[in-house]
Amino acid sequence: MKKLIGVLLVLALVVGAAFAQAAAEEKQELVIYCAGTESEAQALADAFNKIHPNISITILQSSSGDLVTRINTEWPKPEGDVVILMASENLDQVYDKLEGYKTANDAKFTAEQKDQKNGDAPKYYGTSMPLQAIMYNSNVLSAEDAPKSWKDLADPKYAGKIVLANPASSGSAYAQLYMMNKLYGMDFVAQVAKNTTYIASSTAGPDSVARGEYAITVTGEKNISQKLVAGDPVVYVLPEEGTGLRLEGSAMLANCKNPEAAKLFMDFVTSKEAFEILSSQFGRRAVSTEVAGPAMLPSLSEMTFFEYNAEEAASLKKDLRKQFEAFL
Repeated sequence: MKKLIGVLLVLALVVGAAFAQAAAEEKQELVIYCAGTESEAQALADAFNKIHPNISITILQSSSGDLVTRINTEWPKPEGDVVILMASENLDQVYDKLEGYKTANDAKFTAEQKDQKNGDAPKYYGTSMPLQAIMYNSNVLSAEDAPKSWKDLADPKYAGKIVLANPASSGSAYAQLYMMNKLYGMDFVAQVAKNTTYIASSTAGPDSVARGEYAITVTGEKNISQKLVAGDPVVYVLPEEGTGLRLEGSAMLANCKNPEAAKLFMDFVTSKEAFEILSSQFGRRAVSTEVAGPAMLPSLSEMTFFEYNAEEAASLKKDLRKQFEAFL
């Protein structure tokens, strides 16, 4: 009888512990700051919830610049737990507010694909490569007349034919500004500005080129891939000089309210499953070699790159933007 009572007590403790664990899991929450699109964040959240259904997720989507401001303003008590799809130069701006964490997939990342400044606990991991390229409308320009390099964008024959996002409001547009300055200096940027109409959105430019309202834009590969898949009359041009090898990453925020849920999400967002979602559904070029690149675009082995120094880009941001404003 005593033995039976003992077994029942053990069972009660085990069942009680299981219920307590389940109850704890049910109470978990996660707040995601997303510098990509809300649909990208939602797709990742939905897939994550299939693995961890008891974690309630809130998504707050905004531009990289606004998220940097928000994180700095909220410090030291962030409302968010993780930030995803943010360019590394922006992550470096809030580096001291990120929490180092070695994910379950750490061994699959090369040194160049993750933060290297925090030892064995990287503060961010690469998610995608937001590579910038030229896109033109083939109904407006012939292949012979279309730009083939960054340098061509300053040619006066393209005056009024180029539309670009404003570096003051778009992270990808600032990356373009940094690269153009790195290649040819601010006098060159001033000439490009004379040829260009600047708009706030980084997606409105590709849309207007696809419609034929402008002939040329510079944009992320994701936007070009989506237009090509949709059958729009656009052409992808990798500039002859190459493009800056940029990294877009995800990170856990220090002092966040839900660190355990944040760690689970970091394990997921660095997984092959997450990379496949971003590549196949949204045309992002994942950092993983296990995942195919964006549809209808060249492979990495066919591409030319030049160094993109994210830390330098971050340190020069205020000055380059100020110089650029004088050209408008």
